[in-house]
Amino acid sequence: MNRLIILNPKSRAGNARSAFKALEPELRKKLGKFELYETTGPMDASARVRAALKKKEVSQVIVAGGDGSINEAVNGYFEDGKLISSKIPLGVISMGTGSDFIKTLRQLSAVYDVALQKNTYRHVDVGLLRTATESRYFINIASAGIAGRIMQSLKSSKFQHGSPAYYYHTLKSLFIYNPEMARLTYEDPEGAQHTQEVRLLNFFACNGRFNGGGMNWAPSASLEDGLFEGLLIGGVSKTRMVVASSRVYAGQIEGFPGATLFRARRMTLECKKKIEGEADGEVYSAEAPGRVDYEILPSCFPLVL
Repeated sequence: MNRLIILNPKSRAGNARSAFKALEPELRKKLGKFELYETTGPMDASARVRAALKKKEVSQVIVAGGDGSINEAVNGYFEDGKLISSKIPLGVISMGTGSDFIKTLRQLSAVYDVALQKNTYRHVDVGLLRTATESRYFINIASAGIAGRIMQSLKSSKFQHGSPAYYYHTLKSLFIYNPEMARLTYEDPEGAQHTQEVRLLNFFACNGRFNGGGMNWAPSASLEDGLFEGLLIGGVSKTRMVVASSRVYAGQIEGFPGATLFRARRMTLECKKKIEGEADGEVYSAEAPGRVDYEILPSCFPLVL
């Protein structure tokens, strides 16, 4: 079996290469032959994965990195709006600062390392977001509102590693963020349309369960039900948000201040101002008047599980 491992040397606060070197002898023992490819810049992982899939030169792709690297690999599976391969699965070796998506995988698969070794996989849902200028696939969570500001703060800081960094940048961003009025429209599982307007703090389109360094926004999210777990937070004071924030790590979302929970196939977020957000840790934006469309693509993506 030929495997391609994509390593982002800048993951784990720049220590991913040395961390991988320590793991490499055991990986070669368990996984056998593999090609190691180190990324050199933004979207390099997408390009390498896309080339490997089109040439059918590997039977498994593995990302050794964080959520952003996983997102790049997921986007590499698509070209011109079409999935390149449904038979070459994507696996994950956690080496990121937040490493949120792997938390969902390990909850869904108690023997994930065995699945990686045996290359067992299932076809799972993937999300697609569209703005006026870009389209991006995501496999974990896309969010908007203060989330975009948090990610910008994190990426511009030297303090990036783990849950404490995410929590620090969340608090920092919360006190300088000015919520704007936004309108959310979504289609529920029965096909009915719903609209809600709120002074937006945060919005989440959840395929996976965790983001932000372990914040469990969607404890019941499934990768295989063809639906987003949606969460809209607004119309609540920042102080109440801070006081309640510790509950998120425990997955206690019911009753969270200012939160509306729902399930949806499609969602549209609109605002008169610019919308800033992140998808699997990668920043995106929609210039004013902002509009972002989110859609779930069911049971299409080959994922090691």
